Formats: sequence, structure tokens, C-alpha cells
Amino acid sequence: MTVESQAQGPGQSSGWLAKLGTLSILYLAVFLTRIGFGVILILFPLYLPIPKTESALAAGVTAIYPIVEGFSALPVGAYVDRRGRRKVFVAGLGLIAILSLLIGLSNNLLLVGGAHGLEGLAAAMVTVASLTMITDLTVVTNRGVGMGGFDLANLGGYGVGIVLGVAFSSVFAADLGASFLVVSAILGVSAVAVYFILREPVHITQARRSLKEMYSSLTSDVAAILPVWFALTVVLGFYIFLPRLAARMGKTDLSQAALPILLGLALLGAGALLFGRLSDKIGRTKTMAVGALGEIGFLLVLPEVFGPLISIPPGTPWIDSYNMVGPIIIVAGSLFFLGSALVPSILAFIGDKAAKEFRGSAMGLYSLMLSAGIAAGLVLAGIADDLGGVQAVFYSAAIIFSGLSLTSGYLLYRNKQFENSASFVSKAPNGSA
Repeated sequence: MTVESQAQGPGQSSGWLAKLGTLSILYLAVFLTRIGFGVILILFPLYLPIPKTESALAAGVTAIYPIVEGFSALPVGAYVDRRGRRKVFVAGLGLIAILSLLIGLSNNLLLVGGAHGLEGLAAAMVTVASLTMITDLTVVTNRGVGMGGFDLANLGGYGVGIVLGVAFSSVFAADLGASFLVVSAILGVSAVAVYFILREPVHITQARRSLKEMYSSLTSDVAAILPVWFALTVVLGFYIFLPRLAARMGKTDLSQAALPILLGLALLGAGALLFGRLSDKIGRTKTMAVGALGEIGFLLVLPEVFGPLISIPPGTPWIDSYNMVGPIIIVAGSLFFLGSALVPSILAFIGDKAAKEFRGSAMGLYSLMLSAGIAAGLVLAGIADDLGGVQAVFYSAAIIFSGLSLTSGYLLYRNKQFENSASFVSKAPNGSA
């Protein structure tokens, strides 16, 4: 086991200014990467050379990305632990740029599908390496706000990317491939810049061990938090299903929803920063409890908001839109804001509890759960919609989230009781002496 440090020179890596600079570079790189992903999210389904009547094939090609990301997350995390964070992060950025270039040059189905799948590997490399570096560069007293900054950069990039994707779909309507070339250029410049200015954080490097040995070493607290994290990603899958739900209700023009979506992302990002800092002050599990209550409340209120919200005609003034939905939209927005406490507190908790030499492996497990949860959420949302419509979708999401959150709560409580018992037993002989 060895310790790797940043490049030597003035302003040694242990200084807080050096760490802040590295974090700022990292956040900017994550923001630019997510812009690319946001553009791809909008344009990729439109770019596929597949007839509109073959939705299953289009869905299958699109699903290659999260499947590859999920399967590659664990080995990427193990590699990050053994070989370093920076090289994986830069390689992931460069790979996304190259693959976006290939997609833009030809929309051959085999080429596009294969490149899109490899983008899943690149996404795992960027996500796992960046989260591991943030964990390295922060401590327990500021890791929450550090993870909140990551979530803000993540959501902000997606928001800008979605806006650009919608704009590109009009500007490059005659040749959508050109939009992927623009994305490739943005990510390529980012990769080159990051290569020269990003430093490797100080971290413990683990000697070669098998993947099984690495993941068997994860602490019981990290394992205990996985149910609530999986629940949150399942709910994210439900949210991704919403456009399909709106289409089934006969609402195909959702242009009026663009601004609320961006406002929602901004609300989540601001909340992530605020609640990340709060978790540094009052603790991770308390902040998670606040987020869990907000998320459950939002899912219970959403059936009353969703229908009126998507029924607002395009061009309706904001005041009239509010009157059509009613004051319940303020309640829903407040609960949605509280739900933003979950991501930074969970990520900071994993960073706190993961063994220092296995931080990459822990974040790889996070990425795997993210992919698996989204996939499961999409399937379950479709089943719930077929069985009971809008209310069944959101209420089933609330039930799943509540059950898995309680499971994590119980496991954390059991771990705490076990630690207290072990501490009591270890002190007993001294006390009786």
C-alpha cells in the first residue's frame, strides 16, 4: 500500500488553495461533460436511423449506454483504486469526445449503437474518478458541500445541455450529425485542458487485489446505505418515464414544461449545495431523513400536480399557469426542494465510511446502483402505468422508496447497536478492574 501525491512544486497539494483549485477544475470539467450528455440525451433518439414504428429497437439501442455503464462501474472503480484518478478521468473525457465525433460523422446504426455503448464506459470513468477525487480532496467537515458542488455542476450541465439539444434540433435540423461534432469539440478541448491543469490528489494506492476482495472489504455502513440509494435511482427511472406518461395522456407538446424543468434542476442544484453543507453541520443521516421525507411527500402530491401541469397550453402567462395548477404547486416545489438533500448526504456518507484505499471501488458501486436503479424504475413505472395509470405510478414509487429507505434506516440502526455493544464489551474488563 502506497501514498501517491500530486506533482511537486510551489504550493504543495496539502494546501487548501491547491485543493480548492483542483476542485474548481473538476467541477468545471464535470459541468462541460454533462452539457455533452444533456445534448446527447435530447438528440440521440432523433438521430437514430430507425423508423418511428420500431420503438422497441430504438429503446434497445438507447439502453446500451446505461447497461455498459453499469457493468463497467465496478472494474473502473477497482482500477481507479490501483492506478489513480486523474488518468481515468482524462481518458474518459477524451473517449467521450472521440465517440461523439464518430457518431457525428455517420449515423450507421451499428457504428452509432457501438459508439453509444462505449460512451457508457466513458461515463463510468468520468463519474467514478471525479467522485473519488472529490472524496480525496475533502474531509468529513466539508465533504457534504463538496458533493453538493458536484451535484450542482452535474445538474447545471445537464440543464444547459438539454437547452442546447433543443436548440440544435432546430439549428441543425437538416444535419443533426453536426451537433455531435460541436459536442465533440467542447469535450475535446476540455480533455486537453484538464490533462495539463488537473493534478492527482493525495490518496492511498492499494496493491493489486481481486475485484471480489475489494468489494468484500466495504464497510457495513456503506452496505447499509445502498438500499436508500437504489430507491432514489429507481425513483429517477420513474421520473424519466414521465414524458411517456404524458404522451399516453394525449399531451405531446410539452414545450411549456421546458422552463419548469430548468427551474426544477436549478432548485435541485441549489438545494444540493445547501443541504450538503447542512450535512456537514448536523450529520449525514439526519440530512438524509429530511430528504427522504421530502421525496416521499413529493411523490404523494405529484399525482395532483402532474395532470394540470402538462395541460397548460403553450404560451400561457405564468400567473394564469399558476391559477390553473393551484397553490399545491408551491407545496410540491417545497417538498421537491427538501428531496435535494438526499444526493449530497448519501455521497458524502459513502465517502466518509469507505476505506481510504477503496474509495474508487465504493464510488463504482454507487455508479452501478445508479444504472441498475434507473433501468428498474423505467420497467416498474411502465408496469404501474399499465395497471393503474398516473396515481399507480407515483404511489408505487412512494411505496418502493419508503420501504427501501426504512431498510437502510434499520441497517444503520443495527450497525450502531452492534458498535455500542462491542464498545461496551471492550470496556467491561477495564471497568471491573
